[in-house]
Amino acid sequence: MNIPLSECRRRDSDLTVAMQPTETSGKFTTPLLDSGPKLPFHFETGFALFAKRAPRPFPPPFLSPPSGSFSDPLSTHHQSRDKRAFVHGELIQGWTNGDDAVHASEYFICANDGVGAWSARPRGHAGLWSRLILHFWVAAMQEDIAKPRPPDQLYHPDPIHYLQQAYEHTIEATTGPSDCLGTTTATGAQLFYKTDAKNSASSVTPLLYVTNLGDSQVMVVRPKSHEMVYKSKEQWHWFDCPRQLGTNSPDTPTENAVLDTVEVQVGDVVLAMTDGVIDNLWGHEIVENVCKSVERWEAGEGGQASGPRKDGANGGMTFVAQELVNAAKEIATDPFAESPFMEHAIEEGLASEGGKLDDISVVAALSKRSKQYRKLMEQFSMGFGFHVPYQVLVDADFIAEGNKCKMDLMRRLEDTLHGEVKPMITQCSMRHLYERKSEPGVEAAIEQAKDHFERRRCGHHPDQYPKPLSALDCIHSVVDPKNNGVNKHRYVCAINDDAVRADLRQLAGTPLLFIRRSVMIMEPMARVSAKVRSKDERSKFRAEIKTPSGKRKRDDDDGSDEENEGQAASGTIKAEKSEKKKHKKHGRKEPNPLATEAPKRKRIRKHKGNGVSTNDDASAASNPTAAAED
Repeated sequence: MNIPLSECRRRDSDLTVAMQPTETSGKFTTPLLDSGPKLPFHFETGFALFAKRAPRPFPPPFLSPPSGSFSDPLSTHHQSRDKRAFVHGELIQGWTNGDDAVHASEYFICANDGVGAWSARPRGHAGLWSRLILHFWVAAMQEDIAKPRPPDQLYHPDPIHYLQQAYEHTIEATTGPSDCLGTTTATGAQLFYKTDAKNSASSVTPLLYVTNLGDSQVMVVRPKSHEMVYKSKEQWHWFDCPRQLGTNSPDTPTENAVLDTVEVQVGDVVLAMTDGVIDNLWGHEIVENVCKSVERWEAGEGGQASGPRKDGANGGMTFVAQELVNAAKEIATDPFAESPFMEHAIEEGLASEGGKLDDISVVAALSKRSKQYRKLMEQFSMGFGFHVPYQVLVDADFIAEGNKCKMDLMRRLEDTLHGEVKPMITQCSMRHLYERKSEPGVEAAIEQAKDHFERRRCGHHPDQYPKPLSALDCIHSVVDPKNNGVNKHRYVCAINDDAVRADLRQLAGTPLLFIRRSVMIMEPMARVSAKVRSKDERSKFRAEIKTPSGKRKRDDDDGSDEENEGQAASGTIKAEKSEKKKHKKHGRKEPNPLATEAPKRKRIRKHKGNGVSTNDDASAASNPTAAAED
């Protein structure tokens, strides 16, 4: 973005014609705080950036504290200083791209476009404003997710409220001694889910909360069908002057931000882009580029993948974002290309040609179903011996809540645990269901428990216990009958009672499930179980170290001196032999047969008389006269 409200007719590109652009890309998925429940869906993200000029360094106290001693470097941007940006003692989240700022996490992506014209003014820091808005936006969302709530009050995303809090905190941080001017647009997409009570087979689907203020854009592309599912609408005061948050701007998130909820599917690609993309590429070009990039990634292009390449997973989003940035940059740097920005300028009666050189920021996110539960069950299998079929012990609240949500419990249990299940229910839990028979949906739960759930004997017979034991006492006695803190029979406990789950967390090797808002959730491994598992792994590792890999002969300390001397002598002899073998004397022992003269061949004659052959040399030596006559 390029024009603030106070200078709406001034073209930012005029200020930066001679600037050198820079380009970066990467694959970063920053997880949110692990304090809320795991969602059934998550983002796999990647981003790519192109800056038309290097960003202005953040001023103190955001980048580095001012010098407090004469021994400190005079420049606060000295190479010895910490180059990371901080606010209120916290590391500022996200990445800066020129005057833009982007963020990518498992459940939220964001792209803010700072107004570049502030860079020509004293104390103007558009890049700082876009980054701080992003940081406080993410912090407000994390704080709301981590907030403790009663069981009847569930979390519901409120992105506009988070953005309003971010706007207020940014104003507070940029006023006073650290007075910084700037404005920025803001757009983000938070991934959540929705439930469908009418269709129990597909009860949970991903839902996207899209918030936009200004001319940045969120787009949802479905590569399977090569279509655009959703595109946010740009907000303008007038041409080239979008709505923006910051200095001298009347816009606020509460009054001007727009919130859309979009139903997406697993495999959809969600894009958060600044206007450097949408001012240079039309919508159909973006869709075509993304779909082709996904196909190329699945075909093996785009670099090394960390796993299967289906739907652009395991590194494909970085490739998608980079290809989109390359396409937008090609138009932006071409003075004769046709572009959406040129088309809009001509419609406004302004002379314009070619693309628009601007900061280009793209965050690409692939909607995926979470598979943390598969890894978690693998850990339980390796550490505590769980195997298929999993024995799932349920309580009355769990099965009643499942029927209330019209959930197919058997299918959802198998999907969550990623394996065949064997559901069980205790006699006391059945008696609890009969006591609640008048409640809506409980009678269906009783019939389901009779037909599909194996009855687990708990030993609390009605003759001895006229009233059923509480779920805490009954289930604890079944899972840990000897009270030694171990899940002996390897039960997966599906419990909706918070008190019972808190008690079972103290038993080593106990997976826990519960239902919230028609979603079956599996708790992370408890600390007790994690400690036992890590202890077993360390003991196995130490055992492997102690066990020798091969046989080694060692001297027997209890042996006699004679045996030791004999072993030493034999060892010396062997050493001498080995030395002799190793150190061979090289040299000519015999003359080279090729270098010596060949021996003369002896001539043999035959006597005519008797045919006896004699040697001329021998006959000559015995009868020299005859030899002379011959």
